Amino acid sequence: MPDPVLSVRDRTEASAAVDFILDKLALYDTGLLDWIRIYPMTEEQHKPRIAGDCPPATLSVCWPPRVRYVDTGPPLPRHKYRIKVNVWQGMDYPALERGWGRVPAQPLRRRRGARQRYTTRGLCEWRYPDRQSATIHALARAIFLFLAETRQTGQPPSNSNASAWGHRWAVEWLQANGQQSAAEALAAQLVQWYLIQSKGT
Repeated sequence: MPDPVLSVRDRTEASAAVDFILDKLALYDTGLLDWIRIYPMTEEQHKPRIAGDCPPATLSVCWPPRVRYVDTGPPLPRHKYRIKVNVWQGMDYPALERGWGRVPAQPLRRRRGARQRYTTRGLCEWRYPDRQSATIHALARAIFLFLAETRQTGQPPSNSNASAWGHRWAVEWLQANGQQSAAEALAAQLVQWYLIQSKGT
């Protein structure tokens, strides 16, 4: 059951997405999660960061606590995580977004004489069919970081793992809301990521 004092403030009228997220969170311990905030993305935040790039549709952050909880007495506000997401409210959905995901192994730059190393993390693209699915994905990414930091998942708290988590929850949302083709597109990318991860060096 989520901690009853968890505060959720939504200024984007995404109540269906919030209910979905809270149902998912019921499976986890949210005692160290102070609050969740969902805000509209501003025009400035929506601008492309690189010329010719697509503008971001979501921003998400999971702030760590000011003081790490050491399991002595009830956690105080200074021991808790906080989550904030911004979601674009414009009418130009479906929205394409780029973020960290898994890519085929690529060589890393190396010093002369050093052994060649590779990475399977890089920029990927995915598409949100609507604002609600964008909200689910953004919240799920930040929630994954909270869950990973509090050791409630078996994965490290990386941005590419957070993107995969966001894909899984967004796929479930899309399937539950009759958007099968959009769900299949995200699910196909997720399968590809797992294949890449299993072959990573």
